Amino acid sequence: MINRLLLSAALLFLVTGCSSLRVSSDYNPGFDFSRLKTFAIVYHKQGNSPMQQRIVQALTEAFKAKGYVPVSKDKADFYVVFHTNIRNKRQVVTDYQRVGLYPYGFGTYAMVPIQREYEYKEGKIVVDALDPKTRNIFWRGVATDRLQSFKDPDERMNYARQVAMELLKSFPPARR
Repeated sequence: MINRLLLSAALLFLVTGCSSLRVSSDYNPGFDFSRLKTFAIVYHKQGNSPMQQRIVQALTEAFKAKGYVPVSKDKADFYVVFHTNIRNKRQVVTDYQRVGLYPYGFGTYAMVPIQREYEYKEGKIVVDALDPKTRNIFWRGVATDRLQSFKDPDERMNYARQVAMELLKSFPPARR
């Protein structure tokens, strides 16, 4: 039993420790966040994929965990809109290898640069909070990460939850 717990903790550390998730946010400092109690997620129904449904569920859970109540669009204090994007990325890594005549050259060697290229897909989600009356964005969160492979829908949902919680750490912004 203890071995299983240690293995689970080690795997959790590896998964979270190696994450490439980057999160940033921006907001309007003149906006009164204290008046916000209810929200509605407003998004285009076009392309309503399983991943979009997971994002809606994850964002809803994350806002509820912060004390906000989901309501219909006409009763919301603020709207939440999200956009996703996938880009092909390329990373070039340079490392150095020793080339020499050892043992015949008595330890003489040279360092030769070796370049490797890696291609990967990067996903981005942009989450905006809007004032329903003015339609102005008063808060924006952006999360970017390498696309990952998951074994099943439960892993995908857990990842969506993790991203949503990271994104909303700065909502509402800390008061100065």
